[in-house]
Order: sequence, then C-alpha cells, then structure tokens
Amino acid sequence: MKEMDIMAHSITFRCLFIVLLFSVVVILPTHSVDVTVGLLAGSNELGEVEEAAYQWADENYQATILTTGNNGTFKNSSGTAIKLDQFAVLWLFYTETNKLPEPFLADATKKAILDYIEAGGGIFLSALGLRYVADLGVEKGGIPRNLSPLGKSPPEIGIKPTDDAKNHPVFKGFDTNEPIFLTSMAQAGFSSDFHNFGATAPAGKILGTKTRGGGAGGGERPFVEYDVKDGKIITLGHHNGVYTDNKSKEGDNLRNLTENVLNYLAENSAFLAVEPSRKLTTTWGNLKSVLK
Repeated sequence: MKEMDIMAHSITFRCLFIVLLFSVVVILPTHSVDVTVGLLAGSNELGEVEEAAYQWADENYQATILTTGNNGTFKNSSGTAIKLDQFAVLWLFYTETNKLPEPFLADATKKAILDYIEAGGGIFLSALGLRYVADLGVEKGGIPRNLSPLGKSPPEIGIKPTDDAKNHPVFKGFDTNEPIFLTSMAQAGFSSDFHNFGATAPAGKILGTKTRGGGAGGGERPFVEYDVKDGKIITLGHHNGVYTDNKSKEGDNLRNLTENVLNYLAENSAFLAVEPSRKLTTTWGNLKSVLK
C-alpha cells in the first residue's frame, strides 16, 4: 500500500511539474529580447541593406551572424562552430546579387537547414532569400523570379493581407482591412517573388499579396507561410526590404512586421528557450516531448 502511495505521489508531482512548465510557456509571452535569432549571411562582409536589417535584429534580439561553408557547418563571426538548434529562429535576408551565395546552395548546407526546420525550427526568408524555399525542395511548383533593384521614386509598395490571414499573429497591430505599405524609397538590392509562378499559386498559405499604389498586385504573392513537418517557413519577397529607411511610416511598418514574423516563428519553434525565474533552462521542444 505504501508503495502505491509513493507511486501516486511521484506521478502527481511529475504531472504538477509538467503543468507548471507548460504554464510558463502558455502564460509568458515571447518578447524579442528573449528570442535567439541566427542571422544567415554569405560572409562576414555584409552589404548596406543587409547590414541595416541585421543590425536592427542585433539591437532587438539575441542575434548571431552565422556563415557557412559547403559542409553544412555554421560559424559565428569569431569562427566558432555553432549548432543551429541553439536558435529559436533563423533569418536569411540577402540582396547583394541575383543569386544566393554558393555556400547556401551546397547540398550539405541545405540538408542542415532543412533538418533544423523539420525538427521544429522556424526560418524567415526575405528579399532574394524567398527563393530558398525552392532550393530546399519545399516549394516544387516552380522557380521564383528575380527582381532587380528599384529605381528612383518608386510607388508605395507593400502587402495586402488575404482574407484567410487577416487574423494571423504576423499582422498584430496592423489594420488588415487596408494595404500595409512597407517601402516608399529606392532599394539598392535584389529581391524575389512568386509572380507568374508556374501558372500556379505557391504551395504554402498566402498571407499577403503585393500592393502598388493601394491596389492588389498582378499575381505577386510575396508573403507566404509553409508548414514543413514540425517547423515553419515564412517568406517576404518583392521590394519589401528597405531596412535602411529609418524616417518613414513604411520603414516602421517593415520593422514591426518583421518583429511579428520572428516572434511568431519563435513562439512555434521547438528551440525556443524557456527560462522560468532564470534558474531552469529547457526548450519548448523538450516540453512537448514530455507532454506526449
């Protein structure tokens, strides 16, 4: 009888412990300062637009710039090897050329990033980085098109939330009944989108179409979410990457939307670190495995 009582108390304590841990995840909102972000870069020498984006991330997140060779390993700016599962979310923002850097296209690199996503990680692919969904084999409907740098004085550019996505967490704080303008100035870098994409829509959930001057875009679908096994990918292509713009509402919109995206991906990541009372460190992925 005593053994049964001990087992009952043990099970009760274990259940209580699990409930308390689960409550920490559910009750505490994800704040940017608590989120680890791996910033994927072709080299330690960043272009102007890329540097502005990653500098903003570094100021608002626990961010680390990661470079890779052709063997699927990643290093920080000091040359120290870093595992991807140390990050709740990855961000690939690239604008320098009309093709992603060769190390990202190496089979070992693609496998490492895809393994991270399938295991429950999240990745934000923006500007030319949108094309990576096809390189990873997640999107099989076609090859996203390239977009050259914007000229002078372009029209207002942004996204129009789709009806199915108006209540999506990425639009927190925005009026989803109106276009969300993200760019109102020239952009130095290259970008990509799903316009004329093999005569089909992309395979993911379309969160937003493109806008020009307030109207819906002609087939451009830059803002898309993919579920990839236990992980997620969100793309933001077209000309929506002017992080150098610090003086306009459009620039503020871009940063606020980016923050929403990174936080959403982190909240759904198996690698989001949870530190209740700053004494116990675990991950949401570990909690989910215990709760099963």
